Amino acid sequence: MKRYTLLILLSFFAFVGKAQDHVEVWFEQANAAYNLGNYDSARIVYEKILAADMESVPLYFNLGNVYYKMHEFPMAIYYYEKALKLDPSNEEVQTNLAIANHAIVDKIEPVPQSFIVRGWRNLRASLSGDQWAWCSVVFFALFLVSLFLFLRSRKVGLRKLGFFTGILFVLAFGLSVVFSAQLKQVSETQDQAILIAPTVTVKSSPSEAGIDLFVLHEGAKVSVMETTNGWCKVKIANGSVGWLEADKMLPF
Repeated sequence: MKRYTLLILLSFFAFVGKAQDHVEVWFEQANAAYNLGNYDSARIVYEKILAADMESVPLYFNLGNVYYKMHEFPMAIYYYEKALKLDPSNEEVQTNLAIANHAIVDKIEPVPQSFIVRGWRNLRASLSGDQWAWCSVVFFALFLVSLFLFLRSRKVGLRKLGFFTGILFVLAFGLSVVFSAQLKQVSETQDQAILIAPTVTVKSSPSEAGIDLFVLHEGAKVSVMETTNGWCKVKIANGSVGWLEADKMLPF
């Protein structure tokens, strides 16, 4: 039985290794097609990788670039946003997203945020979720060093240093854990969407009979608050709220 188990495990890892090799080859093929200007061919191969349940910032970023080159700006925005969900600190993705947003109709001014909220979000977005997780490991190790210094040192100055740095590292550890958990939750929650229909009339209720509130165009980003009977209650950056049909947008 142990021998069969070992063979099964070896076969599994061999299969995973071959699948990874295929993905790397596909990614190189797609990149080559993109560099030659064969954007549709590159798109097909990149989406083939997605169909294999693979995701990464470079993959989403490159797909966004492909769609931008094909002047399909809503899809470009969609993939840039997915890349930022994995790594909100990526400046290259941020830049290309801003360029793509300039190419769409709607220019929605966001509601001003308080200094505290803006500072919290900016600090959280300065690193990816995985990077914050590694920071938490480092801060915890430094806390242990400070604790050792506080408990074992015979000099008062070193004991004070260990005490105060220990407090600092504990706070940094807690903050990095919170940021990592929040970013992980954001990456796993599909509570935002990009409109893909050319023009959408947002309603006051989840029905065609609802009152027309305002109009959005393809590429606009919305936050999804509620879903019912094929309709979604959404909020846009300026705080306006209404209902639109779920098939008019792509959630991420």
